[in-house]
Amino acid sequence: MAGKKVVRYRRKPKAAAIIFGIVLVYIVCFIVIYVSKAKVQTYEVEVGSLMNNASFTAVALRQEEVYNSSYSGDINYYQREGTRVMTGDTVYTVDETGRVSDILAQYTSGDGNALSDENLTVIKNTLTNYKTEYADSGFSAVYDLKSDLNATVLQSINENIMANLDSIVASTGSQDLFKTAKSDKPGIVVYSVDGYEGVTEETIGSVDFKKKSYDKQSLKSEKLITASDPAYKLITSENWTLMFPITQSDIDKYSLSSKDTLSIKFTKDNITGTFPFKIVNDGKNSYGEITLSKYMIRYATERFLDIEIIVSGKSGIKVPVSAVTENEFYKIPKEYLITNGEKGDYGFLVEQSDSDGKLNQVFKAVDIYKSNDEAVYIKKTELAAGTGIIRMDSSDRFVVGPVEKLRGVYCVNTGYTVFKLVEVIDGNNEYYILKQSLSHGVSIYDRIILDADKYSENEMIY
Repeated sequence: MAGKKVVRYRRKPKAAAIIFGIVLVYIVCFIVIYVSKAKVQTYEVEVGSLMNNASFTAVALRQEEVYNSSYSGDINYYQREGTRVMTGDTVYTVDETGRVSDILAQYTSGDGNALSDENLTVIKNTLTNYKTEYADSGFSAVYDLKSDLNATVLQSINENIMANLDSIVASTGSQDLFKTAKSDKPGIVVYSVDGYEGVTEETIGSVDFKKKSYDKQSLKSEKLITASDPAYKLITSENWTLMFPITQSDIDKYSLSSKDTLSIKFTKDNITGTFPFKIVNDGKNSYGEITLSKYMIRYATERFLDIEIIVSGKSGIKVPVSAVTENEFYKIPKEYLITNGEKGDYGFLVEQSDSDGKLNQVFKAVDIYKSNDEAVYIKKTELAAGTGIIRMDSSDRFVVGPVEKLRGVYCVNTGYTVFKLVEVIDGNNEYYILKQSLSHGVSIYDRIILDADKYSENEMIY
């Protein structure tokens, strides 16, 4: 026994260890794939509608009267543009002699002519509004700001001068320091003319909508005025009109012919409202006419206004445009479709070879994804390309092969992609509105893939 050698044999791995190793490798691989795989973006389907707003540029027509100056000389405005004046309010003065500036400099140097709290509040609000609305593209607003501030100061000075006119005349020996122009009726004062003051709903034409050729003359920038030159404009009514050109396509698309009111949004500041509307025609062109009785003072200085017609779109299933893709389906003439008398399944009589190579006609049930009066559509996995289909009670034969692309989305409720059909009834650049209760279609609360073009059917994503 002592001379015998002891040989050790390696133990064979136990089955449990092998299984554990396989599972461990699988888990590691799964984690690596999961971490490295791009995160799938999904969207929960909901019911909604679209706001298909239509944009137009409208011309504002108002009751406007232009007032010409009766004097020549230095002109100073006493009312801020776009404010309401009453009958008898001083709008501007004209210095015919050139002496007023010197007299005002002497008179206004005292402490008694400081701006009132009301005037200071107006100046503060003017500066605040300018800061809020300023844009580099509208640098001309700087000149409007200057004119508004100047008008506020002049109005304060004018009030003090008028209140103490006798003492000023006595101390300076000057009569008729300047010519004063007062408003003869109430209205909104505007310091510009553009030739549209006489245009009405009956006389407007296509040439009036050419914004590029529009010429607006600012009166506030003039220091000197000549007798008979325009001095200011007065808007005498709160009622005004917006006119904009429309085509027959616009009328049909937005159902304008059936509307007597229209909801619009002013693009400049997002003010919205619903107003009386009608379509007018001058024999050559059609125009939309919106009648307003408010907001006139808000846009009193503007002739062209960008507006949007607020149009409520159709309601249905709402999905992002990026979620819709296309898949190929076999297209088969509908007359080849039959039903199984026993179960009522839909299908076709297909040619099938037996073990002896003999062709037999066999009923093959299929899932019809879509049908119309001419054809039915089935998945390409249902039948092989080249399969012969026999028409019932006829010798007509159709070979499976022609395809057509159908639109749909990938539903991922089960963790892998399932193609579901869609029928778009409305849409814009961001969303589609889909028909509800569509066979093999998407349903509310389904989770669908956002970037559908990056995936294919039956692809596992979780």
